[in-house]
Amino acid sequence: MKKKRILYFLAIGVLGYFTGMLAGRAWALGTSFNLNTLVPWISASCLLIAFISIFVTIYFLKKSRKFHSLYQMEIDDDVNETYYVQMYRNLEFGTIAFNVVSVMTILALFISMNEVMILHTSSIVLGLSVPALILAAVLQKYLFKTISIVRQFDLSFFSIPKDVLDYVNSYDEGERQANLEQSFRILFQLNQYVLPGLYILIDIVSVLTGEIQLLALLAVAVIHIYINVMQIPMVKRYFK
Repeated sequence: MKKKRILYFLAIGVLGYFTGMLAGRAWALGTSFNLNTLVPWISASCLLIAFISIFVTIYFLKKSRKFHSLYQMEIDDDVNETYYVQMYRNLEFGTIAFNVVSVMTILALFISMNEVMILHTSSIVLGLSVPALILAAVLQKYLFKTISIVRQFDLSFFSIPKDVLDYVNSYDEGERQANLEQSFRILFQLNQYVLPGLYILIDIVSVLTGEIQLLALLAVAVIHIYINVMQIPMVKRYFK
C-alpha cells in the first residue's frame, strides 16, 4: 500500500512536470495557433464516432436478444449459465455503446451549429447530425425494448432518476454491489482526477487562444461542486 501511494504521488509529479512543459510551449506559441481550424475536424470526428457506435450498439443488443432466446430454450444448467451471463454482458455493453452514441451525437450537433453560425463554414456535419439524432432516438427505443425482454423491466423513454433507481434495484445482489463499487470509483476519479485535469486543460486552451475560458471554467466548477453537494441528501437520509 505504501509503494502504491509513493507511485501515486510520483505520477502526479510527472504529470505536473509535463503539464508545465506543455503550458510553457503553449505560451511560446501564443496566438500563432488558431484552435478554430480544429473545430470542423472535431465535429466530424464526433459524428463519425456516433455512427460507428450506433452499429456497435445494435450488434451487442442483437447478441443479447439472441442469448436470451437460447437461454429460454436451453435445459442444461451449465449451458444455461453461459447464456445467462452472455445475455446480460452484451446488454450492458450495448447500453454503454448507446451512451457513447448519445454523447457524441449531441456534441457533434452543437459543435457543428456553432461552426456554421460563428465560423461560417460548411454545414455538412450539421446536416448529418440531425438524422444521427433521430437514429439515436430510435436506437434508445430498441435498447429499452431489449431491456424489457432481457430484464423484464419497462423503462419509459423519458425516465426520471426514480425510474433508473428502480431499474438498478431490479438487479441481483451481486450485480448491485458491482454497480455500487463502480459508481464509487467513477465519482472518486471525477472528483480527484478528471475535473482537476480539466482545469489544467482549460488553462492551456486559454494560453493558446489568448482568451480566458471563463465559461468553461465555471461549467467545470459547477459540475465539481454539484457532485459533492449532492452527497448531502444521502448523509441526511442515512445518518438521521
